[in-house]
Amino acid sequence: MQASSAETAMSDELLDVRRCDARDRAALRRDFERAEPFPHLVLRDVLTVGPEILSSFPGPDWEGWLKFEDEYQPGKLFATELPAIPEPFRRLLVEMNSRSFLVFLEEVTGIKALIPDPYFEGGGLHSSGPGGILRPHTDFHIYPRLRLYRHLNALLYLNEGWQREYGGLLEFYDDKSNAKVKEVVPEFGTLVVFRTDDQSVHGFSEPIRDGHRRNSMATYYYTSEESSDFSGDYTTYWRTHTPSSGVGRIRFALYRALLGLSRGFSLAAHMVNPHHGVRWLRTGLGARKRAATGTDRTQA
Repeated sequence: MQASSAETAMSDELLDVRRCDARDRAALRRDFERAEPFPHLVLRDVLTVGPEILSSFPGPDWEGWLKFEDEYQPGKLFATELPAIPEPFRRLLVEMNSRSFLVFLEEVTGIKALIPDPYFEGGGLHSSGPGGILRPHTDFHIYPRLRLYRHLNALLYLNEGWQREYGGLLEFYDDKSNAKVKEVVPEFGTLVVFRTDDQSVHGFSEPIRDGHRRNSMATYYYTSEESSDFSGDYTTYWRTHTPSSGVGRIRFALYRALLGLSRGFSLAAHMVNPHHGVRWLRTGLGARKRAATGTDRTQA
C-alpha cells in the first residue's frame, strides 16, 4: 500500500515527538511541573537519525561561526544564519520552530500560545572546545526585537558517546542557595526543555576536557503576554565571576551596583504598569509562596 503524504511527512521528520500520544504527553507535563529545581524535561533519543549526521557538523574553522570573547563563555562558537547552516542541522532548526513541535511543547509544559524566534537570537548552533565553560546564569526575559517574553529553552545535544569525565555537563542550580541540583550528560539525541525566568539558574561550570568539543542546538520560545510573576528583564544575570583586583575590582563593584539598580527599575516598571500593578505583585508573591511550600509540584 502506498503511504499517504501525511505519513511520508511524519516519517521524514528528524525530531521524533509524534511517538508521544495524549497519555504520554500528560505524563510528561506532570514530570515537567514537578521537576526540581525548576520545571524541566530531559528526553533521550529524540532523533530519527543516528550519529552519522555529525560528520556534517561544522568544525571550529568553519567561516560561519561567530565567537564569544568574554570570560563567562570563553571561546564559545555560535551560528544563527539559517541559510549558511549545513544540512541536516538547518532542517532540525526549522523543525524546532515548526507547528508540530510547538504543539508538543505547549502540551508537555502547559504554556500556551508559544512563539518561536525566526532570528535565533542567542540560539542556533553552539560549539565549545577544550577549556570551554558556560558560567551559571539566568537568561534575558524581554525580547525587544519582537516585543515578546521568553518562557522556554530547548537544547538538543549532538555529542556521540559523551562521558561525564569529559566535562561540560548541563547543570541546574537552586536559585536561593546556588547549590547544584541536577546534571545532564549532553549525549547525542538528548533534548532538554526547561522554563526560563529569573530563578532558572543553569550553565556548565566543569571545563571541557582536551580532545573534545561540546556541540548543541538551541531554540527559545516566547509569548506575547507577560508572565504573572516577575521573570526577569532585558539582561542575562551571571551568578559566578572570575576574581578581580585593583581597578577591575572597582569596575566589578560598579557593575553589581548598576545591575541591582537596573533590576530595581525593572520591578518598579512592572508595578506602575496599569495592566500589572498591585495585582501582578499579589500574583507573583502567591506563586513564590506556593513554590516555596511545594504546592505547585504536588498537584496532579
